[in-house]
Amino acid sequence: MSRFSGFPAHVEAHIGRVRGADSSTASGRERGYHLVYCDHRDSPHVSVLTSGLRMRTAGAPLPQELVCTVRADQERQARHLTGVIAELLTESRSRVGYGALIMNDRALLPGTEIAGALAAPHPHLGDEFDVLLHEGSPVLQIITLVPITRNEAQLVARYGSDVLYDRWEEQHTDLLDVHRPSVA
Repeated sequence: MSRFSGFPAHVEAHIGRVRGADSSTASGRERGYHLVYCDHRDSPHVSVLTSGLRMRTAGAPLPQELVCTVRADQERQARHLTGVIAELLTESRSRVGYGALIMNDRALLPGTEIAGALAAPHPHLGDEFDVLLHEGSPVLQIITLVPITRNEAQLVARYGSDVLYDRWEEQHTDLLDVHRPSVA
């Protein structure tokens, strides 16, 4: 039994039903990971996560997978954001840690102000979601991609992520809506 064999059950226990996955072959080439789609049990949200990225990157204490959670009608945007960042990490053979900014120089999601993501613990699922355990030991870290705007990224770069989290809280920002305005 693989140390990652509990990953599907872990995802379903915390997020909800796994509805399906894209092939690990994109544009005629093997990308080495799948994009998995999960429907949340009690809310109109969807999560898109990687499965297999843990085998393709290096440089962190634990292997990693990525997840992005958004409103159900924004699944296409979550797929794009997760796929672009997973591809970037695969090509650069790197990983991200909490607080990392993964940014584009212009809007990454057409029709939105979203230009990238902040790597973070999941803002709605609780700490037990963020790490997969096998026989009581951590074996996998799940990094949440919180969509952010260019101005929010500049705020983080200048003052740190606590200032951004404070603004999100003060303004009751819906972090699951990629069409939200910037708080910076």
